Amino acid sequence: MIHDLDTFIEPRQKMLTDGTLTEFREWEVSERTEIFGSIAHRFSAYRRSGFRHGEWFEGSGHKTTQFVRTPSGWGMSSLAWDDAPATVTE
Repeated sequence: MIHDLDTFIEPRQKMLTDGTLTEFREWEVSERTEIFGSIAHRFSAYRRSGFRHGEWFEGSGHKTTQFVRTPSGWGMSSLAWDDAPATVTE
């Protein structure tokens, strides 16, 4: 699925403000960044956890992010990710 900025933000903002998703945390567990002049690529593995609809979950996945150097600094040009299926613990 491809999102523009608004369609990416809208459902996430709703989950984070309506109580659907609480105590959410996401962190990198490994990364590799390559820079070639004015472009860069970062590939990372991450973990995530929190409560969704009151149930604890844990998950993981991978992200690939591309950046472009501009006169005002580095800017993100694209982001793609693949989430491994979340696990629910009781």
